[in-house]
Amino acid sequence: MKALHRIFAFLLVPFIGYLLGATIFNFFWDKAEPGDLAKADMIVVAQSCERKGPVAWRGFGYYYKCKVQRRFADGDTNTTTVTGWLDPSDIGKEYAANTPRRSQPAPEERPYDWAAGLCTFVFGILYMFVIAKVAVPAMPKRYQLPEPQEPPAT
Repeated sequence: MKALHRIFAFLLVPFIGYLLGATIFNFFWDKAEPGDLAKADMIVVAQSCERKGPVAWRGFGYYYKCKVQRRFADGDTNTTTVTGWLDPSDIGKEYAANTPRRSQPAPEERPYDWAAGLCTFVFGILYMFVIAKVAVPAMPKRYQLPEPQEPPAT
């Protein structure tokens, strides 16, 4: 029974915690606004979308991986994929975008990015208390604090 408790405490609970945290973060992070197309260095237009989920590294729930055409300010165009912030209702719409990491286009405007960080931070603090409550009883006795002894009665 102790082995099952340790597996639950040290493998399953952290994995579920990660998925819950990713779900909370991506719920707010994946909200995008079209942005100012006149000032954009790159414009992204969705061509097709594929539904993914219900459980992935992005958390619980469904999301879309969309094939997009990128048009740069200098006139170059190419095709790539974006994950999460576009869906089938955005096919044909233009979004101002930038390329922040791994050559993945990202929207210029994410109106709820502050909420993504705040909610994930609050979840992380609460989750630390949960993991401590679950994990401490599963730890070997040599790692636990000794129980306080009462002074002898005189």
